[in-house]
This record gives sequence, structure tokens and C-alpha cells, in this order.
Amino acid sequence: TQAEEPVKVVRHQEVGHKSLLQSDALYQYILETSVYPREPEPMKELREVTAKHPWNLMTTSADEGQFLGLLLKLINAKNTMEIGVYTGYSLLSTAL
Repeated sequence: TQAEEPVKVVRHQEVGHKSLLQSDALYQYILETSVYPREPEPMKELREVTAKHPWNLMTTSADEGQFLGLLLKLINAKNTMEIGVYTGYSLLSTAL
């Protein structure tokens, strides 16, 4: 079996991952119990690859991508346009 990589704790107050939450532990719990289990495999793979990039702070966080997808479903959006794509994580969330 492959040795699993340690789980990187995402700090919610880092640039690119700002939130209203005051607790890193609570943010990590939300990611692990609600966000990551619902994340489609292509988005998970892209998030993991992007996390290793030196400019990874520019990416959309997983919870933001999931929220964007929810909003698009709520308004029954048929078309989207994204201007200024970094690795395409948020764009992928509009397509899936």
C-alpha cells in the first residue's frame, strides 16, 4: 500500500481562504465532514495539485467552490462566464 500523505490543515484566515469563522479547528471540521465528502473527484484532484503550486493562495477554496455551485443550481443557471482563471477550480465548480 502507498503511504498516505499527512492531511494539510487549511488555515481559514490565510489569503485566499478568508472566512468569518474564528476557529481553524471548526473550519477544518467543516471541510472534512461537509465539503470534501461532497467534492467531485476531478475537483479534488485539481485542488490537491493546486495546493502544491507556489502560488496556491490565489485559488478558490473548496467551500467557496461548493457554495458557488449551490448558488448556480439555485438560480438554475444555464451559462456561466469566468474572467481571470487561475487553475480553473471555480470554473470547474460551475460546470459540475
